Amino acid sequence: MVFALVYAFFLVLNLSNPPLVWDEAVHLNNVFLLKSGYSSFVNGSFYPPLFEVVTAFFFNFFGVSLFNCRLVTVIFSVLTLWVVFELANNMYGRKAALLSAVLLGVMPGYFWLSREALLDGMLLFFFMLAFLFFYLWLQNGRDRMLVFSGVALGLGFLTKYEVLAALVVMVLTLLVLGRGHLKRLFTKFTLLIVTAVIVVIPWIVIVYKVYASKILSQWIYALQVGNPARSLYSGRFPLPIFYFVEMTWPYNGIHPISLLLYAVGLAGLGFLVWRLLKADKFVLLWFASVYVFFTLISNKEWRYVLPLFPALAISASVLILFVYTKAQSAWQGHAPIKKRRAAKVAAALFIVFLAVAVAYSINDTYSGVAVDNFQIDIQAATNYVIAHDNGSQAIMVLCPFNYFSQDMVNFYLWEGGRPQIPTYSYPELPVDTYTPTFNITQFISLCGQDNVKYVFTYENGGTVPYFNTTLNLMQIYTQLYASGNFTKMSAQETFGSDPRRIFILNFTG
Repeated sequence: MVFALVYAFFLVLNLSNPPLVWDEAVHLNNVFLLKSGYSSFVNGSFYPPLFEVVTAFFFNFFGVSLFNCRLVTVIFSVLTLWVVFELANNMYGRKAALLSAVLLGVMPGYFWLSREALLDGMLLFFFMLAFLFFYLWLQNGRDRMLVFSGVALGLGFLTKYEVLAALVVMVLTLLVLGRGHLKRLFTKFTLLIVTAVIVVIPWIVIVYKVYASKILSQWIYALQVGNPARSLYSGRFPLPIFYFVEMTWPYNGIHPISLLLYAVGLAGLGFLVWRLLKADKFVLLWFASVYVFFTLISNKEWRYVLPLFPALAISASVLILFVYTKAQSAWQGHAPIKKRRAAKVAAALFIVFLAVAVAYSINDTYSGVAVDNFQIDIQAATNYVIAHDNGSQAIMVLCPFNYFSQDMVNFYLWEGGRPQIPTYSYPELPVDTYTPTFNITQFISLCGQDNVKYVFTYENGGTVPYFNTTLNLMQIYTQLYASGNFTKMSAQETFGSDPRRIFILNFTG
């Protein structure tokens, strides 16, 4: 409890400071679609509704803000640490449980995701909760544990469809651990399936009524293809070892699992393979099944395999306690003095290595948070438009990217009480993942057609080219000014600080 409270404190520090990212803004706008009516939400949403429902609840009671939507993720992150503690406690005891929660918490990727309004944190909570009740059922045979596991699995499905990987783990666990009792175990296991189906049926009925022709293709798209932009990430490393590398080295600034801690986790998995207790087999099946499941899906990114992080934390904890226990028994036994001294030295060196690994991971976590320690003042720019809008003018977001998009402007319009102001984007796809094409004639035509008054532009370093192109903002501005259809940048319509300013240009027609 002390660790969880301290961890929560660090999570909420400057929680509103990191700028909105593309996927966060999409989910937040889905919340407002949900408030507008379920038909609007289902038609406009790619994902299931649970995250948006919980966030809408927070908005209703605490107000619309970036802090409140991210607070949802913080709460589920802390709850996940508790569930991991309970699961590890039932498998390996309290010392391993505490170590597992701490090691998971200091993993940079886990901490980073705990401060973002994304689905992964909530998904991991239900993923782990389903595992906890399923494992308790394996231990005590109480059928109500299957019901609880089914409820957790169903709620996980209502968060993100990828929770189906947990079902794969459970089935394989029964096949491996239930030899000789398969018929009885699978007969009871249907209770979990039925419970999960009952939980998700209302959503399936709603989705089917709204777009029956799209539902199957949407699910296949979510599981297999997803956002085409992810293809840029999916080709980074060779397929069989993609996630082995991806879990520790996806970007220059963020390492989801620090290398030293990652090595201990993998060594822990190797130790479980050597020992092969019942609990060990469950953790190994968990790791292998999730790894293969997401490797087979063509769409890849490190946060998709977040369910592997607790498995690595638990296996690392088991190895640490095993080594320490062996060393302790060696220096406290009746061995010669030299051997006892050697055991103490070995234990001391091992403890120092672990301390360095944890400190290195905390430093990676801090560095990952520091990377996002900047502001893009979309809120101020949007509030300027709200203050000067005459009720019949639209906003155009020019060259959107991960930190600057139409959905972000929409969010601040909702927060400012003026969601009726229309917004548009040119080009429609983000310029940091697609090769953009800027056509000044087409752009002017769209601005006139959509009654655009305000054009939001992002500095992007001014002369820094957009992703995979030689195009930059200054080249675009040259064409805008030459057309005579736009005002020039001014101090009154400039928001933020160099090199991340937002300039508003007025379309004069």
